[in-house]
Amino acid sequence: MRRFLALLLLVHAASLFAAPLSLEVTGLYPNQIHLTWEAVEGADYYDLYLDGKPMARTTDAFAVLGSNEESLLSHTGYQIIVAARKRGDIDLAAGMKRVVTPGWEGRYRWENVTGDDNKGKCRHLDFTVVWKDGSYEVYAQYETMYRIFPLVPDHLIGEEVSWDGDEVYQLAYRANAEVFNTTSYKPKSWSVTKLERGADILSVEVRTRVGSLRFTTRSRYTFALSPKGEALLFFETKGDGLASWGLFQSPNPGEKGVFGCVFLGP
Repeated sequence: MRRFLALLLLVHAASLFAAPLSLEVTGLYPNQIHLTWEAVEGADYYDLYLDGKPMARTTDAFAVLGSNEESLLSHTGYQIIVAARKRGDIDLAAGMKRVVTPGWEGRYRWENVTGDDNKGKCRHLDFTVVWKDGSYEVYAQYETMYRIFPLVPDHLIGEEVSWDGDEVYQLAYRANAEVFNTTSYKPKSWSVTKLERGADILSVEVRTRVGSLRFTTRSRYTFALSPKGEALLFFETKGDGLASWGLFQSPNPGEKGVFGCVFLGP
């Protein structure tokens, strides 16, 4: 904490000690921040802080904060400080920048490039991701637009829902099952047993009843950046028991069953 307070003083009074360090954001993404700055003469390294937390030490005049593996939070404000130092942690200059990361919202599409399409039911997938009340919602375009995450309101998590019915979540579940169910079995009921919202991963667990049988499916939506900085959405669904062989998965080469969706636009 003392070191961070000293850095703040250095940033705000840099002109008393050395030229201030000007930071430029060259890339601002939901899970990453790309920075560059002018090299400081005599500096042996640069220390980077994010909201006061040490993040990296580099000898280069650029850095990337966050990654697909260690994601920053989307829709979040961050304070970045870069301190130029000589060996022995002798401060030469420092700069500060405040940024707000954007979000993953937008339209995504998966295209089937094979002839395996679950009897014509899955030639492509269209998802729309929206940011609402501080969290993400995912909609799928079938014969109409359905919200598929979260599938049910929070108060219905753990509650058994009939297969038949005209509630929006019942219509959404049936439309989703029509695309991904490769069997002729018709469920009797289902329930959302678990719902999780992470920084860049959304997941849902659904328990389905078919006759006297019960099985569980787990679906996950993972956001990531491509090497070119393009937003990607990876959708996968797995199951146990009957669902382990009755779920349609991506047949595209190299996708290993995961539907890799590309970003189309807002």
